[in-house]
Amino acid sequence: MNSPVLTTIAVTGFTIAFLHAAIPTHWLPFVLAGRVQKWSRGRTLLVTAVCGSGHVLFTAALGFIVAWLGFAISDQVGAWFPRIAGGTLLLFGFFYVYRQFSGRAHGHSHMFGGHHHSEPGKGDEHEHGPHGGPLVDTGHGRIELSVFETGVPPRFRLYFTDGDGREASPPALELIGLSTLRPDASRQAFSFKAAPDYLESNEEIPEPHEFTVFVELRHDGHTHEHRISFVEVHHHGTHDHEPAASSQPAAPAKSDWAAMVSLFTLLTFSPCEGFIPVYVSGVRYGWSGFALLTVVLSVATIAGMVVFTWLTLLGLEKLKLRWLERYESGVLGGLLCLLGMFVIVFEK
Repeated sequence: MNSPVLTTIAVTGFTIAFLHAAIPTHWLPFVLAGRVQKWSRGRTLLVTAVCGSGHVLFTAALGFIVAWLGFAISDQVGAWFPRIAGGTLLLFGFFYVYRQFSGRAHGHSHMFGGHHHSEPGKGDEHEHGPHGGPLVDTGHGRIELSVFETGVPPRFRLYFTDGDGREASPPALELIGLSTLRPDASRQAFSFKAAPDYLESNEEIPEPHEFTVFVELRHDGHTHEHRISFVEVHHHGTHDHEPAASSQPAAPAKSDWAAMVSLFTLLTFSPCEGFIPVYVSGVRYGWSGFALLTVVLSVATIAGMVVFTWLTLLGLEKLKLRWLERYESGVLGGLLCLLGMFVIVFEK
């Protein structure tokens, strides 16, 4: 066994799995569920780790199939297998790099810089607009996101201002996207219709209004995503629903299981696709290599999910992860290309 090559594969796999765990859908639902269900910090982290195990098991199951097929191919092609495996890694790598530069990569999420509600009694340091909704700074102006429900079913309304604070016309509908993520891990996408000075969602917003909103802005082949957290409150005489912190009654214990099952299902059936090529590169090392890579996948994934959940629970809203969110596919593609070339050159 060529230990230096296997060590390189394991280190690359750890990096890929850990970076994959930094995607908001792998830890943000646990933060939201923990807040709504009134879980302690320790319990939230425990649920995160348990649900992460489902994510690992499903990925490992796919890796088992890949490894089993790879063993059969390796027996047939013999010494050519390192070149085939390395070439496969290069193809995967080029695919991820292409997805990055074609604008089809994950949109980057301002997950620590959006509207985040303060604890009761501590005030709210974030600015709101004239319609009662939080303001999102896009770098080119601001968007005010409000929930309008005066005499009508609740719908989202988006108001726009330019870089100088003047009212701006709404952008084309195809350039705007909005979705919600609730504590039970359910997501809902909203489409919009144009009004004279705002955009209004076609779909109604189901109760309760306890969710995180992801607003997408598309331009020049790229997608920018901004996060805003909403908490249900009483009305204060305004025409729009204003998100703010409020005391919530303790959630029924039976809903804990529903939340945990939903989170487990969400993570289990969204495997770490970037780790599958790593399993391909480890086929030459047999089942012992497969076991080692599965341990690496488990440690990196669960550690990453727990770390990012923990940091968010601590309130570290200024953590600088925007580069990772924006360039995830490019970084992943580069790592796979480097690993592919390493396998071709050094594995005998």
